Amino acid sequence: MRNTMGTLAGAALTLALMGACSKPASETATDTTAAAADASASVADAGGAVSPPTANDAVDAGATASDSAPEAASNSFTEGQAKGHIENAGYTEVTGLTKGADGLWTAKAKKGGATMDVTLDFKGAVTAR
Repeated sequence: MRNTMGTLAGAALTLALMGACSKPASETATDTTAAAADASASVADAGGAVSPPTANDAVDAGATASDSAPEAASNSFTEGQAKGHIENAGYTEVTGLTKGADGLWTAKAKKGGATMDVTLDFKGAVTAR
């Protein structure tokens, strides 16, 4: 009995899906447009798009343009990430990259043709010395 009910339910579902596929293209397009409009209306009613994030002190938005002294703290950047931050700040030929006990990454790097010492802190701020 259970097998028969499952078969009947499957057949009914198949017929319903086939019926939906047999609509003329103009009706299908209209249904799709209406469904999209309904979805848009419900999103707008629910508050619309997500607002952009607001600035806070957790992330240094000007991390690559730091004029202040680097801040020592626990640093979770890998060596590759540290090198990437320094390169994103406009430096090239990053060499001798090491992480000190204070959590600061230090290296030698070139910018504007000059080689200088650079430091990367836990916030991602790059400072030249």
